[in-house]
Amino acid sequence: MHPLSLSAWAAAFFVSATLFAHTVAFRLLMLACCAGLALVAIARERGAIRALPPIWPALALWTAWALLSLSWSMDPERTAKELRNEVGYTALAFWACYVAGQAHHAVRVVAPVVGAAAVLLCGLAFYYFPHGNQWNPPPWPGGPGNLSSTLLTLMPCALLGAWYGQRARDRLVSLASLALVVLLFAAAYTTLNRTIWVGFAAQFLLIGALLASRKVRPMPLRAKVVGTALATLIVASAALATFQIQMARQQAIPAAALDRDSRISLWPQVLEHVKERPLTGYGFGRGMLRSSLLKEFDDTFLWHAHNLFLDTVVQVGLPGLVLLLFLLGATVREGWRLARASDRFAAACGFALLCVVAGMVMRNMTDTLWVRQNALLYWGVLGLLLAWGHTARTSASRRST
Repeated sequence: MHPLSLSAWAAAFFVSATLFAHTVAFRLLMLACCAGLALVAIARERGAIRALPPIWPALALWTAWALLSLSWSMDPERTAKELRNEVGYTALAFWACYVAGQAHHAVRVVAPVVGAAAVLLCGLAFYYFPHGNQWNPPPWPGGPGNLSSTLLTLMPCALLGAWYGQRARDRLVSLASLALVVLLFAAAYTTLNRTIWVGFAAQFLLIGALLASRKVRPMPLRAKVVGTALATLIVASAALATFQIQMARQQAIPAAALDRDSRISLWPQVLEHVKERPLTGYGFGRGMLRSSLLKEFDDTFLWHAHNLFLDTVVQVGLPGLVLLLFLLGATVREGWRLARASDRFAAACGFALLCVVAGMVMRNMTDTLWVRQNALLYWGVLGLLLAWGHTARTSASRRST
């Protein structure tokens, strides 16, 4: 079998492994296999494979600044470890999945494998849910934070799989994707997390807006009414789910604990620390202010900023925040370009990519979970979507000429 085809299988098992906790060794093994096979494929093909993803300059700038923070970090040993985990592994995952995604049958390989892993993940979430929080160590879904992040990454892919299956008249793909959407929704409730429903609402509304923007002819009145009704239903459902989850949390968690879980008081205090080192930050790595925050709040949960952008300023200063926004902007730009493509599959990849970014940002507004398995899943999925989208768009251009 061709090395590029083998790398697609390795990428499929790598992405599947990132859905679960306690799979560190296996996911790193699959990542190493995927990267090694990708290198062999690039060497053999000699120019036939795109070796670098389109957003690599923005990613390189962000990576360089994160590496530079090692020189001023208040805890160099911790920064070095976090650089390996959160920069080295994630960049490798993004690149390897991007190359592997260019295999001829990559979609047929990756989609069923990751889809089956997602079904298993939902089943485990249903199994652990009745047992509450008594499981130690955390169960295979990785706890509510990791599970909610995973579901927000998978949902756009399932939704656009259903849309593309319907457009391509592939009933099996459409029905399987719709069934996965239902499972993901059901599993989301087991997290008892409120932010995930806001993220789902944002993703659904974004998809609706993107689909509407592809209409060449003006939308008829009936379509506008139905679209407005669906948008209202989505927002109302998210609000209702958030309310029900809040009631469930109040029953499951003591009132005193809920009162202590106050990020409103955390963020001003974190800003005071930021003012001391606004340009450099305290060094790359989540939790660089762990000791100070634990003393100030006496709460084991408030050991980092609980906000992606605020935590970025804490770690690598305002220049680091600018570079992160530049990286996200470059990703959104590529997603938008694919979303405007005439080829339906390329457009579906662009839609999914934009919604994955939106879901990640929404989930990390009240926490900092873009780390470890969540970051690996995010970058792996982005690499695959970019590879599939650009391959489909290029093939469509060649067919038209």
